[in-house]
Amino acid sequence: MKRTSVPLLAYVLAIGAGTLFFPAGAGAIPDNMSPLIVATELTPDYRTSNPTVITEESTSSDENPVRQDSLSFASHICWQDPASIVPGEYSTKAKSCVDPSDAQQRFSVQLGSRIGAGGDILGEFDGVRLNYRLSDRLKLNGIAGYPVLKAEDKFNTDRQVFGISVATNQSGRTWDLNGYLIEQQENGQTNGKSMGGVIRYLQPGRSLLAYLDYDVTDNSLGMFMATGAWRLPFKTTISATLDRRSRPIPGNQQKFLQQSMTVTEGWNWIVPADRVAHYTGDGCNEVSTLAFGLSHALSQRIKLSGDVAVLETTDDADTTPVASAHSSEYSYHFKLTGKDLLMPGDHSRLDLQYNVTEAGRTSIAAFDTKYAINRFWSIVPKLRADYHRPALESSPQWVATPTVKMEYRQTKQSGFKVEAGGEWSSGMKAIADDGRSSFFASLGYQAKF
Repeated sequence: MKRTSVPLLAYVLAIGAGTLFFPAGAGAIPDNMSPLIVATELTPDYRTSNPTVITEESTSSDENPVRQDSLSFASHICWQDPASIVPGEYSTKAKSCVDPSDAQQRFSVQLGSRIGAGGDILGEFDGVRLNYRLSDRLKLNGIAGYPVLKAEDKFNTDRQVFGISVATNQSGRTWDLNGYLIEQQENGQTNGKSMGGVIRYLQPGRSLLAYLDYDVTDNSLGMFMATGAWRLPFKTTISATLDRRSRPIPGNQQKFLQQSMTVTEGWNWIVPADRVAHYTGDGCNEVSTLAFGLSHALSQRIKLSGDVAVLETTDDADTTPVASAHSSEYSYHFKLTGKDLLMPGDHSRLDLQYNVTEAGRTSIAAFDTKYAINRFWSIVPKLRADYHRPALESSPQWVATPTVKMEYRQTKQSGFKVEAGGEWSSGMKAIADDGRSSFFASLGYQAKF
């Protein structure tokens, strides 16, 4: 997707900068006096609140809360009703004002680590974040700090990130816009700059989402995704996704999109992210994905979902049309989740996948369950089996991985776990039978401050 046309760039700019012309933003223009409420110097009550500690918790894939602590500074202005002002009279008496606790904060600052861990369009980072509310429907954000690329990523001052975003609240509880511009640096040199935006129409029955990211450094369209869901009667939801990209989507932006989908039950991320990341990791391939999903609640305890995806890849390493390689692959996914299936109080999941690629055919079956023994103890057994038949070899290969984990958690912030498991694999290499086995055991303690 190199050398994207000018209309696409104009579309990206319209998502971000165009939101500045949102009608509700007129009230925030300097010297624009509202006919109802104005700021006045007659009231000497101008105060800045003391810094407070903000704690955010989000749920990661393993259902463990992620804690985020930061300092927040907010300034409040005391507003006075113009009707209470006597013309020609100057008074230093305190007038009735809006209590800051009852009004929205116009300006706030966050300083700390893991800001944006809950899923933010600007990503997760260690540093400072500024929030300025132009109006009740329009907000500006700015960040500066050090990016967090992975959950286990260590603090690295050689990498820096700077970004701005503009967002609108849902207009009429339907549409909203998010635009952003992000620049990443390493050792003081810019190694990436992107801009884009998200348009969302979020309703429990029908929802739409469009995401566009433009790579300013390479002057190319990085990714485009359009997805939607429609909930039918009898607790059935159908969804469709069109995805086209030349590089992996950042983890936190993907989390932001996934959280948007939770507004409609059964609307899930059906693009095979691992296969797309495999092709776009080196930046030389372009991947187009068309996926369809179906979700149906069989009962209050059992839910069935499935999806199918078709991936088409193009190798852009060579510019000559003859050298460009095209390949296609298919992915099928079936998942059954339920509560109280094996015993009262358990949460179980059966996951079946089948992939058809040029390298061969792969079948994956996974079953895991979690059972709360009591308030403090829980047990989590898992079993996964992979079966792969290569395209050029007749001998199949399979791997089985069982694990069991015991958890003790007195509070959300502390606990320990004991885990044990193994791996058995078998396959044919030349004449000899290649079989391997391994075992492990671990004891860990976790504390969050």
